[in-house]
Amino acid sequence: MPRSSLLLVLMISGSLAACGDSGSGGGGAGGGVGGGSAGGDLLGCGDGFADPDLAEECDDGNLDDADECLNDCTLAKCGDGVIRAGLEDCDDANADDTDSCVTGCLEASCGDGFTFVGAEDCDDGNEEDGDACSSACTAGAAGCGNGRVDAGEDCDDGNEDPQDDCVACATAFCGDGNAHLGVEDCDDGNNIDDDTCSNGCQVNIPLDFGCPGQSISVAVGSPITVGGNTADAGTGAYEGSCGGEESPEFVFALTPAADGLLTIEMLAINDDLDPILYVKADCEGATTLQCADATFNGDAEEVVFTAQGGTTYYVFADGWGGTTGEFLLGADLVTDVPGDDCPGVTVLLANLNDMATASGNTSAAEPDRVGQGLCNSPSTKDIVYRVVPSVSGKLVAALDPSYDASLYVRQQCTQTAQLACSEMGGVGGLEVTNTPVTGGTPYFVIVDGKNGDSGAYNIEFTLLPP
Repeated sequence: MPRSSLLLVLMISGSLAACGDSGSGGGGAGGGVGGGSAGGDLLGCGDGFADPDLAEECDDGNLDDADECLNDCTLAKCGDGVIRAGLEDCDDANADDTDSCVTGCLEASCGDGFTFVGAEDCDDGNEEDGDACSSACTAGAAGCGNGRVDAGEDCDDGNEDPQDDCVACATAFCGDGNAHLGVEDCDDGNNIDDDTCSNGCQVNIPLDFGCPGQSISVAVGSPITVGGNTADAGTGAYEGSCGGEESPEFVFALTPAADGLLTIEMLAINDDLDPILYVKADCEGATTLQCADATFNGDAEEVVFTAQGGTTYYVFADGWGGTTGEFLLGADLVTDVPGDDCPGVTVLLANLNDMATASGNTSAAEPDRVGQGLCNSPSTKDIVYRVVPSVSGKLVAALDPSYDASLYVRQQCTQTAQLACSEMGGVGGLEVTNTPVTGGTPYFVIVDGKNGDSGAYNIEFTLLPP
């Protein structure tokens, strides 16, 4: 019987009972009680109908407290103190990430990024044994980065700044490959005295600042810093695709030791120089591989690209609008890309309207994942993010790429089934996915490319109400 009909019957029964004579009062009373009892059994939480007038969020008509709808007719969620079978490891109804149940209703484990008090010394969320926290979540043997000087360390300033007086928990020195800002002009980490940086960490002023460039090399995991003053170069002879025709420049012939992702940064030491940084494959050629002019006087420019080991790239430290001045030029070569494959880089969203951002570059990644439909691009490099929302809602992922990108979402990282796909087409086009998600369940957001395209990107994750 429809609910509206049932209400009508109950109303009529009540009216008839009220109108009965004294001789039938007992029967009327009995009918009234019977009608009330029937209404109590059929209406309310547990009747299988989510009644908004009763503030019911759901009503599945059963007494199972481990499913999506609790016995009080509220929607199950991480933090309600009830463990949902197959979806939650635990639920202790608190927001304490130092106990046995952490954000996302997951059992605490070494590597989750939360220190389980009484069971773990630390938890830095990685599996590295050489840093301050070991892969077993015990204080690392070296302890570098914990802010205190442990055995075997010269210093520990608790930061990763390679230009101060403590680098990798060793006292900075000339020849360590990192220019100590304000103390050294440069530091190329070698013992060659007549190259671009002397053994005393002073810039050797070249006879010719232009092509074929001053030779420098960079090895994997061993960043170098060189520098100079573009005012010494006289007049400008070169320019990149983003400018530099009015200012003098330094040219460096940089050779990476292996294939990898090469990051080059130019830092203007004073406000007199507005830096422009560009890279060419041919020193005298017109074609620019990379060009950066996004900042102003006294700031820094950066380019990132996939480099081939043994290939020489010509790096131009230039200026905008005739500006000149002192600069540092840093180069770093890496081969490991975070999130290159499953399980990916973990992103935790604790509450509704929480947002997290990340940036990366797919150029040095491997083509491990292949999307479906419009996102199907075989042999295209990709990076994976493992996003864990603690409550149910809508996960919005917004990708801002520098290349022709695609973006897709999966519930299982290594399976091909997709929950969402965005491939709007075009270089630099914004890609957005909007996916309903369940609290405590990991979702895998994959940054991919179209037809082999790759490059740098920024991505933003937002957890919105359902």
